[in-house]
Amino acid sequence: MSIREGISASGINLHQELRAISSDDGFIIKNLKNSYDITPKGEQLLSDVESYFKVKSKKTAIAVMGSNYAENFVKYNEIFPKVKLPSGKIARTPLRMVEANFKWFFENYKYSWETILNATVRYVDEYELKSPAYMYMRNSGYFICKMSHDKIRESTLAEYCDMVDSKEEVIVPHFFKDKTL
Repeated sequence: MSIREGISASGINLHQELRAISSDDGFIIKNLKNSYDITPKGEQLLSDVESYFKVKSKKTAIAVMGSNYAENFVKYNEIFPKVKLPSGKIARTPLRMVEANFKWFFENYKYSWETILNATVRYVDEYELKSPAYMYMRNSGYFICKMSHDKIRESTLAEYCDMVDSKEEVIVPHFFKDKTL
């Protein structure tokens, strides 16, 4: 029986277990109803043991990314062209990967969805101007978060969000080709 939750487990001899944890140890105490209560010392022991098995509490997606995050995922992903990049990856990553990357992003950076969408438009526009094949452009998932070779997560999106927030203008050089004979 779990004294704390008031439930019993099948196949366990309650009296044998209570004898093993004698009230002399200070973990349990007999009450007026001839049953047992957990003492503060016993509660502390249980908390210590449980801390080894508890999974770090996870915040919900709404708590991290806002109530309309799903709608914003779709808007974000649709900014990217519906093409296969020269790297062989599709430009629009599946929304499940986008969600996982955005969860990490919002836990590490504090940007509004408006800034994120503006930064994304800027990024895609720059690559559209550089080359029609979107050469070296990251897909929508890697733009949010990519693990480097050093196992460090980096975010190109955060860099572009900084540029948008600071209203920084980046000069993109225009190159032209001319065939000579």
